[in-house]
Amino acid sequence: MLGLRSPHSLARRMRDAQLTLVILMLVPALLALSLMLLHSQRYHRAISHVDAITALNPIIHEELLDSTMDIVTGRHRFEEGHQYPILDRAQRQLDQLVDSGGASRMELTVSRRILDTLRSYVDRLGQSATVDEQFQVQDEISQVAGLFLDMLENAVNVEIKAAALTSRQMQTSIRGALAVALGLLAISLAVAVITQRRMSRAIRVPISQLEDFALRIAQGQLSDRIPEDQVLELRSLAKSLNTMAYRLDQLMAQSRREQENLKKSELRTLQAQITPHFLYNTLDAIVWLAKNGQASQVIEITNALSDFFRISLNNGKDWVSLREEWEHLTGYLTIQKIRYRDILRYELTLDEEIAGHKVPKLLIQPLVENAIYHGIKNRRAGGLVRVSARREGERLRVCVTDSGQGMDAARLQQVRAVLHNQEDALGQAGYGLYSVDQRIKLYYAQEEGLVISSRPGEGTSVCFDVPLRDEGRGGHVQGVSGG
Repeated sequence: MLGLRSPHSLARRMRDAQLTLVILMLVPALLALSLMLLHSQRYHRAISHVDAITALNPIIHEELLDSTMDIVTGRHRFEEGHQYPILDRAQRQLDQLVDSGGASRMELTVSRRILDTLRSYVDRLGQSATVDEQFQVQDEISQVAGLFLDMLENAVNVEIKAAALTSRQMQTSIRGALAVALGLLAISLAVAVITQRRMSRAIRVPISQLEDFALRIAQGQLSDRIPEDQVLELRSLAKSLNTMAYRLDQLMAQSRREQENLKKSELRTLQAQITPHFLYNTLDAIVWLAKNGQASQVIEITNALSDFFRISLNNGKDWVSLREEWEHLTGYLTIQKIRYRDILRYELTLDEEIAGHKVPKLLIQPLVENAIYHGIKNRRAGGLVRVSARREGERLRVCVTDSGQGMDAARLQQVRAVLHNQEDALGQAGYGLYSVDQRIKLYYAQEEGLVISSRPGEGTSVCFDVPLRDEGRGGHVQGVSGG
């Protein structure tokens, strides 16, 4: 095995780490919010009580005393005065304050008793027969009203002290919550660093071993095998690599045993040489992403690479449906998009009616690879790769077009000469174009293979036209784009 004790999922470990960090960050925020809400409610209640108590002052000091003075001076008769509605209004407000609780409840209770005494003096004012008696009762009303207002002032002072205490408690709570937040932040940072290191090691070590295995395959050690990885996301990749090595080993053994169809064997060997080279570059990119802590992209590119090899192998079959070839291209371009980021954009277009038709396996991918490496990769501004497959009568037309740097007339003529075996294919156009051109001519028994057109600074187009073969049931593949 790869040195891991039990199977584990990188995605699950990422989710657990993210959940831990979220909890550590939410705890101080919720604690501070709860404390601030509690203290703010108490502070608001104290201030509201102060406002309500203060509002009683003009009711008694101005409205009530003015109303009783109007009665004493003869401006209004007792029955016409507003003294009782005023007292009733003050009584209602005082009852509400007492019922709502608060720090000044005792003072307000005393004030309510004084208000009852004040009401009794107002009753006596209505019973006084002479003016002298009324003036005497008015003096007593003024004294009781003053006592009432003094008690209200005491209540205000009590509420102000309660608000000040609440303010101090709020400040203390905020300081405490801040200290807790800083402590949890330090813990969160420590957890993040530890998690990043563990995740990086969990990814880097098995990926490095897979890279070494790929290098051994590239060096021709096809009998080697790698145990299935304990990392769940890498198990499928390890299985695909073993299957690839097995298939390559079988093909090489068969080519040694059988000398039939030499041209096909040479092309398969050429194709087998392409795959480890691409795998090495991809695993190198995975290791780089792992070292930089980009675990989510490691998972994405690993899954794409697994799908890529699953379709590439295809149980050893030489022919696949266009739908499968399109899935293979999607996996390949997903990997390249992660490697080259913003400099690569792509569009895949497949007519739905021909999705079930068969083509030789890996017929289109080398053309896309060539467009990326020779058209887009070295262009600073990047570019777009378009791949289309459509039906033209009873024939299939496939085009791979890029908006890369293009070729001048001399270079274009040189590439075309390579395809006609006029120059060394390995030194000029590389494996990709030569392999596809020869396979088209071999499998379809036609003289024409790839048709290449290009202009400097505008890009290159590579197309081929072959008969439709072995149509299956229609699919739903229409278009895929990236970037």
